[in-house]
Amino acid sequence: MSVKIIDATLREGCQCPGVDFNAAQSLEIARMLAALQVDMIECGHPLKSAVEAERVRTLVNAGLNVPILAHSRAKQEDIAAVAGTGAEWIGIFLGINHTTRTARLRDCTVDDILRYIRDSVTYAKSLGLKVRYTVEDGCRTSMHDLQKAYSAAVDAGADRICFADTLGVMEPHEMGHVVRTVKSLFPETDMEIHVHDDRGLAMAVSLAAMDAGANWISTSVNGIGERCGITDTLSMLANLHHRRQRDLRELGGTLVEASRLVEELSGAAVDPRRPIGGRNAFAHKARLHQLAIQRDPNAYNWIDPSLVGAELTMVDN
Repeated sequence: MSVKIIDATLREGCQCPGVDFNAAQSLEIARMLAALQVDMIECGHPLKSAVEAERVRTLVNAGLNVPILAHSRAKQEDIAAVAGTGAEWIGIFLGINHTTRTARLRDCTVDDILRYIRDSVTYAKSLGLKVRYTVEDGCRTSMHDLQKAYSAAVDAGADRICFADTLGVMEPHEMGHVVRTVKSLFPETDMEIHVHDDRGLAMAVSLAAMDAGANWISTSVNGIGERCGITDTLSMLANLHHRRQRDLRELGGTLVEASRLVEELSGAAVDPRRPIGGRNAFAHKARLHQLAIQRDPNAYNWIDPSLVGAELTMVDN
């Protein structure tokens, strides 16, 4: 199965404390994402401000040959703002569980939520937009309610459905069960997953979702995002190469370069121990390791550093 990546550095990444990309920075990052051959770029929430709308419009007009998706609540004014940017795709999000109905939307009923989903997707389609519908806080939502929400969206014309582990609490086997069940109910509809990393499980959960049938994975460069962030684009690309589902040789060793660019423009420092982008990812200190690597560079590396644009380094202390 072909797995596609929607990179949300320019949307989810802006929810990382201290991060606020302008239009020029967004375009620089988007060009880098296009070079990484991601399949879609998620950028901004246009209703938020004129500056936010301009960020999206800048990408749309840049001729990147990568579809642009912009974020939206299930409200007509949000949807119209996305359409006004010229974006091809809209990402409408709305939860349906008890927390959503009492804390996020002030005592809405399930029927209210289903009506909002149907009306918002219908309106977006009427404006010529392709629609991804996301169940926010899917991790605390019953399968019964998930089915209702996705049915409302798909029946109204949604092109893709997305399951969000908004709290980052799910384990791989739990995500696998959800994806297999949802795919059995909606076999003809593309399914995306969006996983937060609050338990440090985002990559494992994302891989489990792929194995269960999800064909879109939401990621961001260096994993930047709300709280502990989400699945890392660069690590995901490397894992797909390891699984023989993508070929990093086509990218010319640009993964570490991408990590450094986003680190610089976001001001969000990369943990030295982060896979791929971390400065310790291919650094070796133990004398035993160093001697072995001098004989065979693969002795203590799971992937060729040159494929991701990294250098093998030896450290003394």
